[in-house]
Amino acid sequence: MFTTRGAAKARTLLDVLAETTLRHPAAAAVDDGETTLSYRALATEVDRLREVLAGHGIGVGDRVGVRAPSGTVDLYVAILAVLAAGAAYVPVDFEDPQERADLVFGEADVCAVIGAERQITLTGTPLGVLGTPGLDDDA
Repeated sequence: MFTTRGAAKARTLLDVLAETTLRHPAAAAVDDGETTLSYRALATEVDRLREVLAGHGIGVGDRVGVRAPSGTVDLYVAILAVLAAGAAYVPVDFEDPQERADLVFGEADVCAVIGAERQITLTGTPLGVLGTPGLDDDA
C-alpha cells in the first residue's frame, strides 16, 4: 500500500534559489562555458539587476522583455531579476529577427527590454550595462 504525505509546499523559483543559496553558497549555480557563478554570486547579481529595475519603477504588474543569448549567465540573471522585481518576463530568442522581437514586445506592452550583456532599454532609451560577468565566488 502506498501512502502519500500530501502535496509539497508551494515554492517559487526565487524560493528555491534563496534556499539553495543558503545551503550551498559556494556551489556552482550557472556555468555558460565562459562565466561560472556560485549561488552566492548569482543571488548578488540578480539583486543588483533587480535594484536597477526597481529604481526605474519596474515592479509588480509590469512586463519586461528578455532577449539575451540562450544559455548565457546574462539570460539567467535577467529572468531571475525580473521575477525578483515582481514583474513578468517576456522572452524572445536572441537569434530571432528584430521584427519578431518588436512584434512580441509591442504586443506584450513591455516597459523595458534586457538584452545581451544585461543592456537595459526602457521606453527606447538605453540605460547601460549592469553587472560584472565572471564574478568570482567571493564577490
